[in-house]
Amino acid sequence: MAPIRPQPIHLEGTTLEGGGQLLRIALGLSSLTNKPITITNIRGKRSGGGGLKAQHLTSMLWLGQASNARIGGAGLKSKEVTFTPNTLPALHSDIAAGHVSIGQSTPGSINLVLQAVLPYLLFCGAREPVRLRITGGTNVSNSPSYDYVEQVLFPMLAVVGIPLITSTCHSRGWSTGSTRLGSATFTITPLTTTLPAFDLRDRGRIESVRATVLAPRDTEQDFRDNLDLMFEKRQSRIFGDTSDPQIDITFEPSHHEKRYYLLLVATTSTGIKLGRDWLYDGGVRAGKTTQIVPNIVRKVSDDLIAEIEHGGCVDEWMRDQLVVFQALAEGASQVDGGRRDDRPLEPSLHARTGMWVAEKVLGVEFGDEGACEGVRFVPESGEWRKEELVTKAVETLQLS
Repeated sequence: MAPIRPQPIHLEGTTLEGGGQLLRIALGLSSLTNKPITITNIRGKRSGGGGLKAQHLTSMLWLGQASNARIGGAGLKSKEVTFTPNTLPALHSDIAAGHVSIGQSTPGSINLVLQAVLPYLLFCGAREPVRLRITGGTNVSNSPSYDYVEQVLFPMLAVVGIPLITSTCHSRGWSTGSTRLGSATFTITPLTTTLPAFDLRDRGRIESVRATVLAPRDTEQDFRDNLDLMFEKRQSRIFGDTSDPQIDITFEPSHHEKRYYLLLVATTSTGIKLGRDWLYDGGVRAGKTTQIVPNIVRKVSDDLIAEIEHGGCVDEWMRDQLVVFQALAEGASQVDGGRRDDRPLEPSLHARTGMWVAEKVLGVEFGDEGACEGVRFVPESGEWRKEELVTKAVETLQLS
């Protein structure tokens, strides 16, 4: 008898955040678990008609190739896709060789492509480190920057038990000013055993803050002066009673009069990283730029202080990045997202979207205070998948 193919899990693309986050997480989990999915009304809450953009299509096609999937609806602006991985895919030859290259012809976010493919590369069962090179945008509006990924995401993944990912930025790619392509390489060491449950509930005290500035060369001193003044005035709100806080400011020319970016990263005594940033999206007009630098410093420092004062172990953006790893881990993982008015801080719309997708695809549940009992996904052996297939077979026999 031919094997019974499971019906695709249907995901309505306008749910919650209604953008690309839903698509990326769903494709990554489908590739790992071999569960077919159908996504309708893709990016249905986005202006311009929604549908697949080049960055989403690039991620989907690569994951489809890696998991030997059959894909229906793979095209730019497509609003419905069906993604059906092979039940027993062989390890992709590029992954086995340790060199993967994903190219884009537009400055689509390198880091959103990384977000889509990273869980697969970590849990696919490869035995050697994989060098992943992605072409596109390193600093792109409405997406994590290369700098945030390097300084916050990777160290925080290491805190929860994932081998430290290293990265090299070969050239910057921008969506502001005159658009240009860049590229970065990430060296990823795949997991060989289950990811143990992790507990992020002990933040510790803020010990240092690193400021990363990318801006026109002639604004360097202005940024340094404004940052120095900000740290002086707001030291107690940032560092509390830390006696000797460390402050580091780095500046890199952005090579365009309209490219301004600031990232502030606080590091705690327990290794926690909290970050906030802004790729400036306001107007830049000749002779009217004097308030740009102070406005950027004020906004980003306000955002960082808000993260610090809610007391959580993750910033708003990091919380949604951990959802997939909570769902795949072995045991109950805890993530303290902070409190406001003595009540747990509600996850962002992105985080709630990720939780919803994980619940639909994996059957996990997330508690009000950030807890999730993972499915114990075993790299390479697919132990969780085998158990699930046996369960389905038994259910089928019982029904017949």
